[in-house]
Amino acid sequence: MSLPSWMNRRLVMGILAVALGSAAAMLAQRYLAEQRRIIEEQERQKLMASQPTAIEVVTAARDLPEGTVLDASHLQITAVPEQFIQPYAVRSPNDVMGKTTVAPIAKDEQILSTKLRRPEEAPVGSTLSSVTPKGKRAVTISVDTMTGVGGFVRPGDVVDILWTLKLPEAGQPEGQAVTLTVFQDVPVLAVGGEMVGRAANAGPGDRESREYTVTLALTPQETSFLLFAREQGRLQLSLRPKAEEGQAVKVVPANINTLLEMQLGIKTTQQPAAVKSGRQVEVYKGLKRDVVALSESE
Repeated sequence: MSLPSWMNRRLVMGILAVALGSAAAMLAQRYLAEQRRIIEEQERQKLMASQPTAIEVVTAARDLPEGTVLDASHLQITAVPEQFIQPYAVRSPNDVMGKTTVAPIAKDEQILSTKLRRPEEAPVGSTLSSVTPKGKRAVTISVDTMTGVGGFVRPGDVVDILWTLKLPEAGQPEGQAVTLTVFQDVPVLAVGGEMVGRAANAGPGDRESREYTVTLALTPQETSFLLFAREQGRLQLSLRPKAEEGQAVKVVPANINTLLEMQLGIKTTQQPAAVKSGRQVEVYKGLKRDVVALSESE
């Protein structure tokens, strides 16, 4: 039996309404999901914008007292918010290896380049006593462009000290000149007003002048010998290359005899005559040694 036409129209309209409702629900669900995604993305971006950027810097792995020579065990890498990074903070451990702290640094504190110095430098405002090695004394001598290696000696260099004097010699009222290397491998602490790690102030330390001062590091006993030698003869500095620092070199005293022996192969030193018996006395004439026999009456 066929349905009336009005019932067919109602059935079609009902089916169409259900289909349209389902489509609308699906579209609404998609719209809400898209809006939720947009809102979540906006919130995420706001959250990221509110979070500071972290940057890796070098910090102290433990408490570091003043004077610590830094190595890998003293350092660590820490991510720090950008707004909390201090000026002069160090970013790479390689930049500070071997440097020395000039002030205490607490554990986890950022390592600042202004709190470090290179080994050859001294902290700003340091005194001469602070750069004088333990067991040494700072002693100053006056040199000129001839005796001071032409003015090229700098704080931190190492020098040898030569002493030229006149030794008594028979038949030579003025004595015989001889040059001795009295000290080797002597650290230079200061030249004029220029100290290790610190520039000179304008004034009397200017090495453009003919005479200037050089301050050396010697033991107390060596200091006494140096001052004695200064009063008895003439001192001269000899600059050592960096590669030979710490190496002692045997140097024969230089006089007319040793110079002729080296240049001409002439043996000028007289050999003492053999003495059969009796008492003997050693007599030194300059660098020559003679043995004199004493008679019984003497």
